[in-house]
Amino acid sequence: MSDQLLPHPLAALRAELGLSGEQYLDRLDDVHCALGYGRMAKSRQKVSRWENGVNSPEMPARYAMARLHGIPRAATELGWPDFLLLAFPDDRPVLDSPWTLAGTVAAVAATARGGSMQDRRGFLIASGATLTSVATSWSSALAEPAQASPPVAADVVPMKTRLTPVLLDTLEQRLDDLRRLDDVLGGARLRQTAIAEYDLLEGLAKRTGQHGPLERRLLSLLAEAARMCGWLQFDSGHHARAQRYYITALRASASAGDHQVGANTLAFMAIQVYSEGNPQDAVALVRTAQDATVRCATPRVKSMLHARAARALSKTGDRIGCWRELDSARAEYARGPHDDDPSWSYWLNPGEIEMLAGSSALDLDDPRRALTHFEQARHVQYAADGYARDHVLYLTRSARAHLQLGDLDAASAAATTAFTQNATLNSSRPSGALDDLRHELAPHRNVRAVQDFLQLSA
Repeated sequence: MSDQLLPHPLAALRAELGLSGEQYLDRLDDVHCALGYGRMAKSRQKVSRWENGVNSPEMPARYAMARLHGIPRAATELGWPDFLLLAFPDDRPVLDSPWTLAGTVAAVAATARGGSMQDRRGFLIASGATLTSVATSWSSALAEPAQASPPVAADVVPMKTRLTPVLLDTLEQRLDDLRRLDDVLGGARLRQTAIAEYDLLEGLAKRTGQHGPLERRLLSLLAEAARMCGWLQFDSGHHARAQRYYITALRASASAGDHQVGANTLAFMAIQVYSEGNPQDAVALVRTAQDATVRCATPRVKSMLHARAARALSKTGDRIGCWRELDSARAEYARGPHDDDPSWSYWLNPGEIEMLAGSSALDLDDPRRALTHFEQARHVQYAADGYARDHVLYLTRSARAHLQLGDLDAASAAATTAFTQNATLNSSRPSGALDDLRHELAPHRNVRAVQDFLQLSA
């Protein structure tokens, strides 16, 4: 089977049926006619135009799609193409289970079953009202943490695993090691390893018979493992899988009563959403995280959330809001570390905040300010060697800033360094950023430095 990602729900449904665009249209036409709407006007590009967002199908065609894929007709009111997401039943336990301990167990198990490498959907399974509902449900569930043990599934060996602080310390260290590897190696190489860690924790969680402090800590670790799986899937372009893991992480964090790991998950979800969906949805996710942790997060975590809010706001064009959040990020970070800072917050430092500020300035069409922040980052605490993927991304953004300022030599130099360093990674995001950069530099191929870069990266 092809490893090519499927960027649209209709493309994924066609792939399940094994139909080309023309074959799908023929089948859809038969349903369209059977519903009493007559024959459809056909063209070779019709389905591809639907999938590429050039055109949207008329309502009778949507009704025919709903019938063809077993979706209730009323669901077409969700709009195009959101109603098609109901044709993927494996997502329903993750999206629709109650926000209780039993619902968490169901979602965790469903995500484990769907954790193979076969799901090639490169699109979001939750956006808009659905995404808002997920975040709101997480916040509400934190107010009522689970107390009772869920029923043991029929296929689970009826045994209890004795949890100890030493065992949990070891499991936590394994997750920390995985995070550090991701900083250097990127998502594609570590996805299977992360899934294995998630499966290990899922197996332990469903075999415990209580819901005391150790069990809640195990659920926190499971939430972080799911968050990491979501991040690595996103980093590889597998957006449907990423959201399944992210939402599962939120459920596990709510059952654990762990505000901070859930807030961190919402922050990572926001990265995916402002990259692939509506940036306003991303802002709402971070705001929910900030509201839920206003009394219980450490300054380091609050700084991270302010920085992530700034990035989301920059995508919406809110210049004032973005700079305000960055000032708050710096102020919270200046309050210093705390003994109870989560282990996953290690990556935030003054250099990273300035790098995020530079990226935000670039999104706000201020390339000169972007370069100023990138330079400030290099003069404070930014370690390129420890964060190889992020460094390549920032190099591509520096190149774009130089390009927007008309400095083609500097743009080509930064692009060349980024391309050379990306050779050791296996991550879709820097590779995609470099592809975009090649496209932006291509009109200037008459300049020797640009020509050299285009030839090197061909």
